Amino acid sequence: MRDTIIEIIMHIRAAWRYRWYAMMFAWLVAISGWAVLFIVPDRYESSARVYVDTDSMLRPLLQGLAVQTDIGQRLRLMSKTLLSRPNLETVTRVTDLDLTAGTIEEKERLLLDLEKDIKLKSAGKQNLYTITYQNKDPKMAKNVVQALLTIFVETSLGNTRQDSDSVQRFLNKKIKEYETLLIEAENKLTDFKRKHVGTLPGQDGGIFGQLQQTDTNLKTSELAYREALQRRNELKKQLGIASKNIASGSVKNVSPLDARILLLQKKLDQLLLRFTEEHPDVKEIKETIVELEKQKTGKTGNKKEVVIAQNVLLEQLHLELGKAEANLAASRVRVSTFRSRLTKLKLLVETLPKVETELKRLNRDYSINKKNYDALLQRRESARMSDSADASGDTVKFRIVDPPRLPIIPASPKRSLLTATILIVSIGLGGGLAFLLSQLQPVILESNGLRKLTGYPVFGSVSRVWTPELLFKRKLEVTAYVVVAFSLFVVCLGVFLVNIYATDVQWIKDLRGSQ
Repeated sequence: MRDTIIEIIMHIRAAWRYRWYAMMFAWLVAISGWAVLFIVPDRYESSARVYVDTDSMLRPLLQGLAVQTDIGQRLRLMSKTLLSRPNLETVTRVTDLDLTAGTIEEKERLLLDLEKDIKLKSAGKQNLYTITYQNKDPKMAKNVVQALLTIFVETSLGNTRQDSDSVQRFLNKKIKEYETLLIEAENKLTDFKRKHVGTLPGQDGGIFGQLQQTDTNLKTSELAYREALQRRNELKKQLGIASKNIASGSVKNVSPLDARILLLQKKLDQLLLRFTEEHPDVKEIKETIVELEKQKTGKTGNKKEVVIAQNVLLEQLHLELGKAEANLAASRVRVSTFRSRLTKLKLLVETLPKVETELKRLNRDYSINKKNYDALLQRRESARMSDSADASGDTVKFRIVDPPRLPIIPASPKRSLLTATILIVSIGLGGGLAFLLSQLQPVILESNGLRKLTGYPVFGSVSRVWTPELLFKRKLEVTAYVVVAFSLFVVCLGVFLVNIYATDVQWIKDLRGSQ
Protein backbone atom coordinates (compact mmCIF):
# COMPACT_ATOMS: atom_id res chain seq x y z
CA MET A 1 0.00 0.00 0.00
CA ARG A 2 2.85 2.37 0.89
CA ASP A 3 4.56 1.69 -2.44
CA THR A 4 1.32 2.44 -4.27
CA ILE A 5 0.93 5.76 -2.49
CA ILE A 6 4.54 6.65 -3.23
CA GLU A 7 4.05 5.79 -6.88
CA ILE A 8 0.95 7.97 -7.10
CA ILE A 9 2.82 10.86 -5.53
CA MET A 10 5.62 10.42 -8.06
CA HIS A 11 3.11 10.58 -10.94
CA ILE A 12 1.62 13.75 -9.51
CA ARG A 13 5.02 15.32 -9.15
CA ALA A 14 5.86 14.33 -12.71
CA ALA A 15 2.63 15.83 -14.04
CA TRP A 16 3.21 18.99 -11.96
CA ARG A 17 6.07 19.82 -14.27
CA TYR A 18 3.44 20.51 -17.00
CA ARG A 19 1.06 22.44 -14.80
CA TRP A 20 1.01 25.51 -17.04
CA TYR A 21 0.06 23.39 -20.03
CA ALA A 22 -2.70 21.90 -17.94
CA MET A 23 -3.90 25.33 -16.79
CA MET A 24 -3.93 26.77 -20.32
CA PHE A 25 -5.79 23.74 -21.64
CA ALA A 26 -8.31 23.98 -18.77
CA TRP A 27 -8.88 27.67 -19.54
CA LEU A 28 -9.35 26.87 -23.23
CA VAL A 29 -11.85 24.08 -22.57
CA ALA A 30 -13.76 26.09 -19.94
CA ILE A 31 -14.02 29.26 -22.03
CA SER A 32 -15.08 27.26 -25.09
CA GLY A 33 -17.66 25.31 -23.11
CA TRP A 34 -19.09 28.40 -21.43
CA ALA A 35 -19.25 30.22 -24.75
CA VAL A 36 -21.16 27.39 -26.35
CA LEU A 37 -23.43 27.15 -23.30
CA PHE A 38 -24.01 30.89 -23.41
CA ILE A 39 -25.32 30.89 -26.96
CA VAL A 40 -27.37 27.67 -26.66
CA PRO A 41 -31.03 28.77 -26.89
CA ASP A 42 -33.34 28.33 -23.94
CA ARG A 43 -36.04 25.71 -24.25
CA TYR A 44 -39.30 26.10 -22.39
CA GLU A 45 -41.29 23.13 -21.24
CA SER A 46 -45.06 22.95 -20.94
CA SER A 47 -46.92 19.98 -19.50
CA ALA A 48 -50.42 18.81 -18.76
CA ARG A 49 -51.84 15.96 -16.73
CA VAL A 50 -55.14 14.28 -17.50
CA TYR A 51 -56.95 11.64 -15.45
CA VAL A 52 -59.25 9.15 -17.16
CA ASP A 53 -62.07 8.08 -14.86
CA THR A 54 -63.41 4.69 -15.98
CA ASP A 55 -65.35 3.89 -12.78
CA SER A 56 -68.83 4.72 -14.04
CA MET A 57 -72.10 3.62 -12.44
CA LEU A 58 -73.43 2.68 -15.88
CA ARG A 59 -70.97 -0.17 -16.33
CA PRO A 60 -72.37 -2.47 -13.58
CA LEU A 61 -75.93 -1.45 -14.49
CA LEU A 62 -75.46 -2.32 -18.18
CA GLN A 63 -73.57 -5.54 -17.53
CA GLY A 64 -75.15 -8.28 -19.63
CA LEU A 65 -77.26 -5.77 -21.57
CA ALA A 66 -74.68 -3.72 -23.43
CA VAL A 67 -71.25 -4.43 -24.87
CA GLN A 68 -68.59 -3.86 -22.21
CA THR A 69 -65.46 -2.58 -23.94
CA ASP A 70 -62.05 -2.68 -22.28
CA ILE A 71 -61.54 1.02 -21.56
CA GLY A 72 -58.06 0.47 -20.13
CA GLN A 73 -56.81 -1.38 -23.18
CA ARG A 74 -58.31 1.23 -25.46
CA LEU A 75 -56.56 4.04 -23.58
CA ARG A 76 -53.23 2.21 -23.61
CA LEU A 77 -53.52 1.77 -27.34
CA MET A 78 -54.44 5.42 -27.76
CA SER A 79 -51.45 6.52 -25.68
CA LYS A 80 -49.14 4.48 -27.89
CA THR A 81 -50.60 5.88 -31.10
CA LEU A 82 -50.77 9.49 -29.90
CA LEU A 83 -47.44 10.28 -31.57
CA SER A 84 -48.41 8.72 -34.87
CA ARG A 85 -47.69 10.61 -38.07
CA PRO A 86 -51.32 11.73 -38.71
CA ASN A 87 -51.62 13.11 -35.16
CA LEU A 88 -48.30 14.96 -35.43
CA GLU A 89 -49.39 16.49 -38.73
CA THR A 90 -52.61 17.60 -37.07
CA VAL A 91 -50.58 19.26 -34.29
CA THR A 92 -48.42 21.15 -36.82
CA ARG A 93 -51.52 22.44 -38.59
CA VAL A 94 -53.30 23.47 -35.40
CA THR A 95 -50.27 25.28 -33.95
CA ASP A 96 -49.08 26.73 -37.31
CA LEU A 97 -45.76 24.95 -36.99
CA ASP A 98 -46.16 23.80 -40.57
CA LEU A 99 -45.67 27.41 -41.69
CA THR A 100 -42.04 27.21 -40.57
CA ALA A 101 -41.35 24.28 -42.92
CA GLY A 102 -41.15 25.31 -46.54
CA THR A 103 -39.80 22.14 -48.11
CA ILE A 104 -40.54 18.46 -47.73
CA GLU A 105 -37.20 17.91 -45.97
CA GLU A 106 -37.94 20.66 -43.45
CA LYS A 107 -41.39 19.26 -42.81
CA GLU A 108 -39.95 15.80 -42.26
CA ARG A 109 -37.35 17.19 -39.88
CA LEU A 110 -40.06 19.11 -38.03
CA LEU A 111 -42.14 15.95 -37.53
CA LEU A 112 -39.09 14.01 -36.33
CA ASP A 113 -38.23 16.75 -33.84
CA LEU A 114 -41.80 16.78 -32.57
CA GLU A 115 -41.79 13.02 -32.08
CA LYS A 116 -38.48 13.27 -30.21
CA ASP A 117 -39.42 16.22 -27.98
CA ILE A 118 -42.95 15.16 -27.03
CA LYS A 119 -43.07 12.92 -23.97
CA LEU A 120 -46.10 10.92 -22.86
CA LYS A 121 -45.92 9.20 -19.51
CA SER A 122 -48.48 6.96 -17.89
CA ALA A 123 -48.93 6.16 -14.22
CA GLY A 124 -50.05 2.62 -15.05
CA LYS A 125 -53.24 1.40 -13.39
CA GLN A 126 -54.04 4.88 -12.09
CA ASN A 127 -55.01 6.07 -15.60
CA LEU A 128 -53.05 9.29 -15.10
CA TYR A 129 -51.27 10.58 -18.19
CA THR A 130 -48.69 13.38 -18.44
CA ILE A 131 -47.92 15.15 -21.73
CA THR A 132 -44.78 17.33 -21.93
CA TYR A 133 -43.11 19.25 -24.75
CA GLN A 134 -40.14 21.63 -25.02
CA ASN A 135 -39.70 24.48 -27.48
CA LYS A 136 -37.73 27.73 -27.80
CA ASP A 137 -41.02 29.64 -27.81
CA PRO A 138 -42.97 29.24 -24.53
CA LYS A 139 -46.28 29.98 -26.26
CA MET A 140 -45.59 27.33 -28.87
CA ALA A 141 -44.76 24.80 -26.14
CA LYS A 142 -48.12 25.47 -24.48
CA ASN A 143 -50.04 25.35 -27.78
CA VAL A 144 -48.50 22.01 -28.74
CA VAL A 145 -49.38 20.46 -25.38
CA GLN A 146 -52.92 21.84 -25.63
CA ALA A 147 -53.30 20.39 -29.14
CA LEU A 148 -52.02 16.99 -27.99
CA LEU A 149 -54.39 17.03 -25.02
CA THR A 150 -57.33 17.80 -27.30
CA ILE A 151 -56.35 15.03 -29.72
CA PHE A 152 -55.95 12.56 -26.85
CA VAL A 153 -59.44 13.23 -25.48
CA GLU A 154 -61.34 13.62 -28.75
CA THR A 155 -59.65 10.70 -30.49
CA SER A 156 -60.41 8.36 -27.59
CA LEU A 157 -64.09 9.26 -27.71
CA GLY A 158 -64.17 9.55 -31.51
CA ASN A 159 -62.68 6.11 -32.01
CA THR A 160 -65.36 4.65 -29.76
CA ARG A 161 -68.16 6.28 -31.74
CA GLN A 162 -66.54 5.33 -35.03
CA ASP A 163 -66.20 1.72 -33.92
CA SER A 164 -69.80 1.71 -32.74
CA ASP A 165 -71.04 3.13 -36.07
CA SER A 166 -69.09 0.58 -38.09
CA VAL A 167 -70.37 -2.25 -35.88
CA GLN A 168 -73.97 -1.12 -36.30
CA ARG A 169 -73.58 -0.80 -40.07
CA PHE A 170 -72.20 -4.32 -40.20
CA LEU A 171 -74.99 -5.68 -37.99
CA ASN A 172 -77.70 -3.96 -40.05
CA LYS A 173 -76.24 -5.40 -43.23
CA LYS A 174 -76.07 -8.94 -41.82
CA ILE A 175 -79.58 -8.64 -40.34
CA LYS A 176 -81.00 -7.76 -43.76
CA GLU A 177 -79.17 -10.71 -45.32
CA TYR A 178 -80.44 -13.16 -42.70
CA GLU A 179 -83.92 -11.67 -42.86
CA THR A 180 -84.01 -12.47 -46.58
CA LEU A 181 -82.71 -15.98 -45.93
CA LEU A 182 -85.24 -16.47 -43.14
CA ILE A 183 -88.15 -15.40 -45.34
CA GLU A 184 -87.02 -17.77 -48.10
CA ALA A 185 -86.71 -20.63 -45.60
CA GLU A 186 -90.18 -19.89 -44.17
CA ASN A 187 -91.74 -19.83 -47.64
CA LYS A 188 -90.08 -23.11 -48.62
CA LEU A 189 -91.18 -24.75 -45.37
CA THR A 190 -94.74 -23.46 -45.76
CA ASP A 191 -95.01 -24.66 -49.37
CA PHE A 192 -93.61 -28.05 -48.41
CA LYS A 193 -96.08 -28.48 -45.55
CA ARG A 194 -98.96 -27.37 -47.76
CA LYS A 195 -97.92 -29.87 -50.44
CA HIS A 196 -97.49 -32.80 -48.04
CA VAL A 197 -100.26 -32.02 -45.56
CA GLY A 198 -101.38 -35.11 -43.69
CA THR A 199 -98.17 -37.03 -44.36
CA LEU A 200 -95.72 -35.01 -42.28
CA PRO A 201 -94.06 -36.67 -39.27
CA GLY A 202 -95.61 -35.59 -36.02
CA GLN A 203 -98.84 -34.41 -37.69
CA ASP A 204 -101.84 -36.31 -36.26
CA GLY A 205 -99.44 -38.96 -34.96
CA GLY A 206 -97.45 -39.18 -38.19
CA ILE A 207 -98.05 -41.39 -41.17
CA PHE A 208 -97.61 -44.61 -39.16
CA GLY A 209 -99.92 -43.35 -36.44
CA GLN A 210 -102.50 -42.40 -39.04
CA LEU A 211 -102.12 -45.80 -40.69
CA GLN A 212 -102.67 -47.62 -37.40
CA GLN A 213 -105.61 -45.38 -36.44
CA THR A 214 -107.25 -45.79 -39.86
CA ASP A 215 -106.86 -49.58 -39.67
CA THR A 216 -108.49 -49.58 -36.21
CA ASN A 217 -111.30 -47.35 -37.45
CA LEU A 218 -111.83 -49.64 -40.44
CA LYS A 219 -112.14 -52.71 -38.24
CA THR A 220 -114.55 -50.89 -35.92
CA SER A 221 -116.61 -49.69 -38.89
CA GLU A 222 -116.74 -53.20 -40.38
CA LEU A 223 -117.95 -54.57 -37.05
CA ALA A 224 -120.58 -51.85 -36.82
CA TYR A 225 -121.62 -52.61 -40.40
CA ARG A 226 -122.07 -56.29 -39.63
CA GLU A 227 -124.11 -55.42 -36.52
CA ALA A 228 -126.27 -53.00 -38.51
CA LEU A 229 -126.76 -55.61 -41.23
CA GLN A 230 -127.73 -58.25 -38.69
CA ARG A 231 -130.20 -55.90 -37.01
CA ARG A 232 -131.72 -54.87 -40.34
CA ASN A 233 -132.20 -58.51 -41.33
CA GLU A 234 -133.69 -59.35 -37.97
CA LEU A 235 -136.16 -56.47 -38.22
CA LYS A 236 -137.16 -57.56 -41.71
CA LYS A 237 -137.71 -61.07 -40.44
CA GLN A 238 -139.84 -59.87 -37.50
CA LEU A 239 -141.83 -57.53 -39.75
CA GLY A 240 -142.55 -60.37 -42.17
CA ILE A 241 -143.64 -62.69 -39.40
CA ALA A 242 -145.86 -60.03 -37.81
CA SER A 243 -147.47 -59.09 -41.11
CA LYS A 244 -148.11 -62.75 -41.97
CA ASN A 245 -149.64 -63.50 -38.57
CA ILE A 246 -151.89 -60.45 -38.68
CA ALA A 247 -153.05 -61.28 -42.21
CA SER A 248 -153.83 -64.91 -41.32
CA GLY A 249 -155.59 -63.92 -38.10
CA SER A 250 -153.29 -66.09 -36.02
CA VAL A 251 -152.51 -63.20 -33.71
CA LYS A 252 -155.26 -62.93 -31.16
CA ASN A 253 -155.85 -60.90 -28.08
CA VAL A 254 -152.90 -58.65 -28.69
CA SER A 255 -153.56 -55.82 -26.31
CA PRO A 256 -151.86 -52.40 -26.22
CA LEU A 257 -149.92 -53.54 -23.18
CA ASP A 258 -148.61 -56.50 -25.16
CA ALA A 259 -147.54 -54.13 -27.93
CA ARG A 260 -145.74 -51.87 -25.48
CA ILE A 261 -144.07 -54.85 -23.79
CA LEU A 262 -142.97 -56.14 -27.21
CA LEU A 263 -141.48 -52.78 -28.17
CA LEU A 264 -139.70 -52.42 -24.85
CA GLN A 265 -138.34 -55.92 -25.23
CA LYS A 266 -136.91 -55.03 -28.64
CA LYS A 267 -135.34 -51.91 -27.19
CA LEU A 268 -133.91 -53.93 -24.31
CA ASP A 269 -132.34 -56.36 -26.76
CA GLN A 270 -130.67 -53.45 -28.55
CA LEU A 271 -129.31 -52.01 -25.31
CA LEU A 272 -127.94 -55.36 -24.21
CA LEU A 273 -125.91 -55.49 -27.37
CA ARG A 274 -123.97 -52.41 -26.16
CA PHE A 275 -124.36 -52.42 -22.38
CA THR A 276 -124.42 -54.82 -19.44
CA GLU A 277 -127.26 -55.75 -17.09
CA GLU A 278 -126.14 -53.10 -14.60
CA HIS A 279 -126.60 -50.17 -16.99
CA PRO A 280 -129.21 -47.69 -15.70
CA ASP A 281 -131.20 -47.69 -18.98
CA VAL A 282 -131.29 -51.49 -19.00
CA LYS A 283 -132.54 -51.57 -15.40
CA GLU A 284 -135.17 -48.92 -16.11
CA ILE A 285 -136.58 -50.81 -19.15
CA LYS A 286 -136.66 -54.04 -17.18
CA GLU A 287 -138.61 -52.36 -14.36
CA THR A 288 -141.04 -50.90 -16.90
CA ILE A 289 -141.62 -54.31 -18.50
CA VAL A 290 -142.30 -55.84 -15.06
CA GLU A 291 -144.77 -53.06 -14.27
CA LEU A 292 -146.57 -53.60 -17.60
CA GLU A 293 -146.72 -57.34 -16.98
CA LYS A 294 -148.45 -56.64 -13.68
CA GLN A 295 -150.93 -54.35 -15.40
CA LYS A 296 -151.54 -56.95 -18.10
CA THR A 297 -152.65 -59.60 -15.63
CA GLY A 298 -155.55 -57.38 -14.47
CA LYS A 299 -156.84 -56.30 -17.90
CA THR A 300 -158.29 -57.92 -21.06
CA GLY A 301 -158.40 -55.87 -24.28
CA ASN A 302 -161.46 -55.71 -26.55
CA LYS A 303 -161.44 -56.21 -30.30
CA LYS A 304 -160.97 -52.56 -31.19
CA GLU A 305 -158.02 -52.21 -28.89
CA VAL A 306 -156.51 -55.36 -30.41
CA VAL A 307 -156.66 -53.89 -33.92
CA ILE A 308 -155.07 -50.64 -32.77
CA ALA A 309 -152.30 -52.54 -31.07
CA GLN A 310 -151.63 -54.54 -34.23
CA ASN A 311 -151.35 -51.35 -36.30
CA VAL A 312 -149.06 -49.72 -33.75
CA LEU A 313 -146.83 -52.78 -33.74
CA LEU A 314 -146.51 -52.80 -37.52
CA GLU A 315 -145.86 -49.05 -37.56
CA GLN A 316 -143.12 -49.36 -34.95
CA LEU A 317 -141.51 -52.25 -36.81
CA HIS A 318 -141.50 -50.24 -40.06
CA LEU A 319 -139.99 -47.27 -38.22
CA GLU A 320 -137.24 -49.37 -36.64
CA LEU A 321 -136.55 -51.00 -40.02
CA GLY A 322 -136.08 -47.55 -41.61
CA LYS A 323 -133.63 -46.55 -38.91
CA ALA A 324 -131.76 -49.82 -39.35
CA GLU A 325 -131.52 -49.23 -43.13
CA ALA A 326 -130.15 -45.71 -42.60
CA ASN A 327 -127.65 -46.96 -40.02
CA LEU A 328 -126.55 -49.72 -42.39
CA ALA A 329 -126.01 -47.24 -45.23
CA ALA A 330 -123.96 -44.97 -42.96
CA SER A 331 -121.86 -47.92 -41.79
CA ARG A 332 -121.28 -48.95 -45.41
CA VAL A 333 -120.04 -45.43 -46.26
CA ARG A 334 -117.68 -45.38 -43.27
CA VAL A 335 -116.24 -48.75 -44.20
CA SER A 336 -115.65 -47.61 -47.78
CA THR A 337 -114.07 -44.34 -46.66
CA PHE A 338 -111.69 -45.94 -44.17
CA ARG A 339 -110.72 -48.67 -46.65
CA SER A 340 -109.91 -46.06 -49.30
CA ARG A 341 -107.92 -43.95 -46.80
CA LEU A 342 -106.01 -47.02 -45.64
CA THR A 343 -105.05 -47.82 -49.25
CA LYS A 344 -103.74 -44.26 -49.80
CA LEU A 345 -101.76 -44.29 -46.56
CA LYS A 346 -100.10 -47.57 -47.52
CA LEU A 347 -99.00 -45.98 -50.78
CA LEU A 348 -97.68 -42.88 -48.93
CA VAL A 349 -95.53 -45.00 -46.62
CA GLU A 350 -93.14 -45.62 -49.51
CA THR A 351 -92.50 -41.86 -49.98
CA LEU A 352 -92.34 -41.08 -46.25
CA PRO A 353 -88.51 -41.31 -45.82
CA LYS A 354 -87.97 -38.75 -48.58
CA VAL A 355 -90.55 -36.44 -47.05
CA GLU A 356 -88.99 -36.74 -43.59
CA THR A 357 -85.48 -36.09 -44.95
CA GLU A 358 -86.60 -33.02 -46.87
CA LEU A 359 -88.57 -31.73 -43.89
CA LYS A 360 -85.57 -32.13 -41.58
CA ARG A 361 -83.38 -30.23 -44.02
CA LEU A 362 -85.89 -27.40 -44.32
CA ASN A 363 -86.34 -27.23 -40.54
CA ARG A 364 -82.57 -27.23 -40.03
CA ASP A 365 -82.06 -24.37 -42.48
CA TYR A 366 -84.90 -22.43 -40.91
CA SER A 367 -83.61 -23.01 -37.36
CA ILE A 368 -80.06 -21.90 -38.24
CA ASN A 369 -81.26 -18.75 -39.99
CA LYS A 370 -83.71 -17.99 -37.17
CA LYS A 371 -81.04 -18.48 -34.50
CA ASN A 372 -78.52 -16.25 -36.28
CA TYR A 373 -81.18 -13.64 -37.01
CA ASP A 374 -82.29 -13.47 -33.35
CA ALA A 375 -78.67 -13.32 -32.17
CA LEU A 376 -77.89 -10.45 -34.56
CA LEU A 377 -80.98 -8.55 -33.40
CA GLN A 378 -79.93 -8.96 -29.78
CA ARG A 379 -76.38 -7.81 -30.51
CA ARG A 380 -77.62 -4.81 -32.43
CA GLU A 381 -79.70 -3.77 -29.45
CA SER A 382 -76.65 -4.23 -27.20
CA ALA A 383 -74.57 -2.11 -29.58
CA ARG A 384 -77.23 0.61 -29.62
CA MET A 385 -77.39 0.61 -25.84
CA SER A 386 -73.59 0.83 -25.64
CA ASP A 387 -73.60 3.68 -28.15
CA SER A 388 -76.21 5.52 -26.10
CA ALA A 389 -74.16 4.99 -22.94
CA ASP A 390 -71.01 6.30 -24.65
CA ALA A 391 -72.90 9.27 -26.07
CA SER A 392 -74.09 10.20 -22.60
CA GLY A 393 -70.45 10.71 -21.60
CA ASP A 394 -70.85 8.84 -18.33
CA THR A 395 -68.82 5.75 -19.20
CA VAL A 396 -65.48 7.54 -19.50
CA LYS A 397 -64.66 10.95 -18.03
CA PHE A 398 -61.53 12.92 -18.81
CA ARG A 399 -60.46 15.22 -15.99
CA ILE A 400 -57.71 17.75 -16.63
CA VAL A 401 -55.67 17.63 -13.43
CA ASP A 402 -53.04 20.16 -14.57
CA PRO A 403 -53.87 22.18 -17.69
CA PRO A 404 -51.00 23.38 -19.89
CA ARG A 405 -49.51 26.66 -18.69
CA LEU A 406 -47.30 29.25 -20.27
CA PRO A 407 -43.76 28.49 -18.99
CA ILE A 408 -41.71 31.41 -17.65
CA ILE A 409 -38.49 29.74 -16.55
CA PRO A 410 -36.54 27.78 -19.18
CA ALA A 411 -36.49 24.05 -18.61
CA SER A 412 -33.24 23.47 -20.47
CA PRO A 413 -30.36 23.73 -20.67
CA LYS A 414 -29.55 23.61 -16.94
CA ARG A 415 -27.03 26.43 -17.20
CA SER A 416 -25.97 26.55 -13.55
CA LEU A 417 -25.34 22.83 -13.38
CA LEU A 418 -23.64 22.77 -16.78
CA THR A 419 -21.40 25.74 -15.83
CA ALA A 420 -20.04 23.85 -12.84
CA THR A 421 -19.80 20.67 -14.91
CA ILE A 422 -17.76 22.46 -17.57
CA LEU A 423 -15.36 23.76 -14.90
CA ILE A 424 -14.85 20.30 -13.42
CA VAL A 425 -14.43 18.73 -16.87
CA SER A 426 -11.92 21.40 -17.93
CA ILE A 427 -9.82 20.86 -14.80
CA GLY A 428 -9.96 17.13 -15.30
CA LEU A 429 -8.93 17.42 -18.95
CA GLY A 430 -6.05 19.75 -17.99
CA GLY A 431 -4.81 17.28 -15.42
CA GLY A 432 -5.13 14.50 -17.96
CA LEU A 433 -3.05 16.46 -20.46
CA ALA A 434 -0.31 17.03 -17.86
CA PHE A 435 -0.30 13.33 -16.97
CA LEU A 436 -0.07 12.38 -20.66
CA LEU A 437 2.87 14.71 -21.23
CA SER A 438 4.63 13.34 -18.15
CA GLN A 439 4.29 9.85 -19.55
CA LEU A 440 5.60 10.90 -22.95
CA GLN A 441 8.66 12.60 -21.39
CA PRO A 442 9.32 10.72 -18.14
CA VAL A 443 11.87 11.99 -15.56
CA ILE A 444 13.46 10.48 -12.43
CA LEU A 445 12.60 12.44 -9.30
CA GLU A 446 14.25 10.28 -6.56
CA SER A 447 16.91 7.66 -5.98
CA ASN A 448 14.42 4.79 -5.67
CA GLY A 449 13.18 5.48 -9.17
CA LEU A 450 16.72 5.46 -10.50
CA ARG A 451 17.50 2.17 -8.73
CA LYS A 452 14.35 0.54 -10.16
CA LEU A 453 15.09 1.86 -13.63
CA THR A 454 18.79 0.82 -13.81
CA GLY A 455 18.87 -2.09 -11.41
CA TYR A 456 22.02 -0.74 -9.79
CA PRO A 457 22.41 0.40 -6.23
CA VAL A 458 22.46 4.16 -5.56
CA PHE A 459 25.04 5.18 -2.99
CA GLY A 460 24.02 8.83 -2.62
CA SER A 461 22.27 11.90 -4.07
CA VAL A 462 23.07 15.62 -4.36
CA SER A 463 20.40 17.94 -2.98
CA ARG A 464 19.37 21.12 -4.75
CA VAL A 465 20.40 24.33 -3.00
CA TRP A 466 17.70 27.02 -3.10
CA THR A 467 19.25 30.52 -3.22
CA PRO A 468 17.16 33.57 -2.24
CA GLU A 469 16.73 34.51 -5.89
CA LEU A 470 15.46 31.00 -6.73
CA LEU A 471 13.13 31.00 -3.75
CA PHE A 472 11.68 34.38 -4.76
CA LYS A 473 11.26 33.21 -8.33
CA ARG A 474 9.64 30.01 -7.04
CA LYS A 475 7.19 31.90 -4.86
CA LEU A 476 6.38 34.30 -7.67
CA GLU A 477 5.64 31.42 -10.02
CA VAL A 478 3.41 29.65 -7.49
CA THR A 479 1.60 32.91 -6.77
CA ALA A 480 0.99 33.49 -10.45
CA TYR A 481 -0.31 29.94 -10.88
CA VAL A 482 -2.66 30.31 -7.93
CA VAL A 483 -3.91 33.64 -9.28
CA VAL A 484 -4.54 32.13 -12.71
CA ALA A 485 -6.36 29.15 -11.16
CA PHE A 486 -8.40 31.39 -8.88
CA SER A 487 -9.27 33.55 -11.88
CA LEU A 488 -10.73 30.49 -13.54
CA PHE A 489 -13.05 30.01 -10.57
CA VAL A 490 -13.91 33.74 -10.60
CA VAL A 491 -14.80 33.58 -14.28
CA CYS A 492 -16.91 30.50 -13.57
CA LEU A 493 -18.74 32.43 -10.86
CA GLY A 494 -19.30 35.32 -13.26
CA VAL A 495 -20.73 33.01 -15.91
CA PHE A 496 -22.95 31.44 -13.24
CA LEU A 497 -24.33 34.87 -12.25
CA VAL A 498 -24.86 35.91 -15.86
CA ASN A 499 -26.85 32.74 -16.51
CA ILE A 500 -29.05 33.51 -13.53
CA TYR A 501 -29.61 37.25 -13.68
CA ALA A 502 -29.02 38.21 -17.33
CA THR A 503 -31.62 35.95 -18.97
CA ASP A 504 -33.98 38.90 -19.45
CA VAL A 505 -31.45 41.02 -21.36
CA GLN A 506 -32.83 41.56 -24.83
CA TRP A 507 -29.59 41.14 -26.77
CA ILE A 508 -28.95 37.85 -24.99
CA LYS A 509 -32.43 36.68 -25.92
CA ASP A 510 -31.86 37.72 -29.51
CA LEU A 511 -28.50 35.95 -29.57
CA ARG A 512 -29.94 32.72 -28.22
CA GLY A 513 -33.09 32.94 -30.28
CA SER A 514 -31.19 33.31 -33.54
CA GLN A 515 -29.43 29.97 -33.14
